[in-house]
Amino acid sequence: MVFGLLSETVMADNKPTNIFIDLNNEYVSTDVQPYNDQGTILVPLNVIQKIPGITVTWNNTTKTVTVTRNAEVIKLTADQKYATIGSKKVALPVPSKLKNGRIMVPIRFIAEAADAYVEWDPYNYMVYVAKPSKELIEKTKSSNLAEARTATLQLPKVRSLKPVTGTVEMRDTISYYFPEGKSNQVFISLDDGIEYYEVVGAHLEEKWEVRFGKKDPNGPDFWKYKIEEQSGEMPTITTGRLTFFSRNYMTDIASYGFINKNGIREVSGEQRMQDDEFFQVPGEKQ
Repeated sequence: MVFGLLSETVMADNKPTNIFIDLNNEYVSTDVQPYNDQGTILVPLNVIQKIPGITVTWNNTTKTVTVTRNAEVIKLTADQKYATIGSKKVALPVPSKLKNGRIMVPIRFIAEAADAYVEWDPYNYMVYVAKPSKELIEKTKSSNLAEARTATLQLPKVRSLKPVTGTVEMRDTISYYFPEGKSNQVFISLDDGIEYYEVVGAHLEEKWEVRFGKKDPNGPDFWKYKIEEQSGEMPTITTGRLTFFSRNYMTDIASYGFINKNGIREVSGEQRMQDDEFFQVPGEKQ
């Protein structure tokens, strides 16, 4: 469930709907509803002010928004079809506008100028803005596999696939499956299916969502269940095993081990696991 490549497109019929903002895995509340203007999403200033690494000011006299990032200064003025980056003029898809006494600005233009990643989920009307800290990004590259996996699951998640019906996150237990020795690919269990994510740049991007049916020996590698419905593309896993962690929310106890391509699960043991802090699994090849 991700967000367009270069434009902020919404549904083709352009029906009025509520648009939501997800910034680094947290919903941003707004007192003025974001809206679509000719394919561009405009948001109130408080959304932009929450993006890390920038300062944002509003001059009510000149009706100008000033965004500062390091030594770079970006200015947008209400009803003007261009912005300035330093001394350079840059055309905007639509101008900033005053609405109900509030300035509304194009989120993609400012977020990307702030070095954030922006995506649009056309099914859930969600704008994703991803800009994790440099420290978190470095941890995802750690030679310590447990630390890298823990950091990876903290990256901003981005979704844009058509939702699969009937998949509801488990209430008591959640399971994670990593290709053995890897941290940049992860399957996350749902009540009757799986979501699959890959690290892309500095965010986790959903690539495949599936709802399973009954057990089926001819089902896909590792899972051996009949696929009832899917969205996206099933990944190819080159490692011989998946490493799994199944954590119970009530007890914070996780079982762990391996699953081979025949779908046979080998439980290695149990260990306390809090807040999705992964640990080394004995016998895992790296």
